[in-house]
Amino acid sequence: MNINPRRPVSLLLVALACVAIVISQQGGAKPQPLRMIHYHGDMAGLLATFAEDYGVIIGLEADPGKPKPEVTIDLRDATLRDILNGIVESEPRYQWRESGEYIEVFPTSGSSILLDTPVASFQVKDVRRGEAINQLMSLPEVQALMISMNLKLRPAGPSPTWAKDEKFSLNLNGVTLRQAMQRIVKESGARFWMFRTYDDASFSIGTDYR
Repeated sequence: MNINPRRPVSLLLVALACVAIVISQQGGAKPQPLRMIHYHGDMAGLLATFAEDYGVIIGLEADPGKPKPEVTIDLRDATLRDILNGIVESEPRYQWRESGEYIEVFPTSGSSILLDTPVASFQVKDVRRGEAINQLMSLPEVQALMISMNLKLRPAGPSPTWAKDEKFSLNLNGVTLRQAMQRIVKESGARFWMFRTYDDASFSIGTDYR
């Protein structure tokens, strides 16, 4: 596996081989690499790396009891599914699921009700990801739940330098906050996003995982 030199090098990831196989997916056959991996370190960074490498969108909801988990995986001839299974086996506080074209990693103890907030309508035009997220979090239904839960949004941290941030427009109806975030990330060209709560009743949401 080749690591983009622009990415943080704190990931202790060693890939010893990469070959292609063909798997059947909706829309036709698509090559997926097999990998040999030995890794110990930050789970969010690992997920962000593989989201980019496999061209999939992964959302991580951090467990409030362990918001910065580390994992250890040692896999041979591993597909993305094997890697995800290895991650949650190493850190059993988490589970993963496929939701259409998206992958969601979230606590086994349950998901935050904030991410499941129903969003009746959400439109943005010619904006970048940060502005779209700010507008999403400013919706009346989202603000009402934040107030009832006594939650405060932290200022967004910087996105990784290698994450795309293209301008886009969206017109969504009848979605959840989580689904709106998935579309924002997709349309902006990024591949990974994260939701994390803190002990001071604040939370962060975006592509910054550090």
